[in-house]
Amino acid sequence: MTSTNSEDLALQYVQLIEQEDDYLSQLVTCNKLILDAMDIIAKQAGVLEMDTVKQAAYHLHAMEQDLNRKLFKVRLEKSILANQMSQST
Repeated sequence: MTSTNSEDLALQYVQLIEQEDDYLSQLVTCNKLILDAMDIIAKQAGVLEMDTVKQAAYHLHAMEQDLNRKLFKVRLEKSILANQMSQST
């Protein structure tokens, strides 16, 4: 492989690392929101409209699942790219 191709692979790898970091940061925020929502529910369930509360909680959970799916895809691509990079040296 040419150095240009190796450089392209390295650039792609760095971009995947940045995506991974971004998704991890978003997941941390999402998990904090979920924990805060559960705390609010535990403390104020009697005064809240439960169907709305449940919908909001399900939306947060769906967002968390979506972020985990995106993170998995990035990590898979990163692993494949790491293999290609190791074979190009």
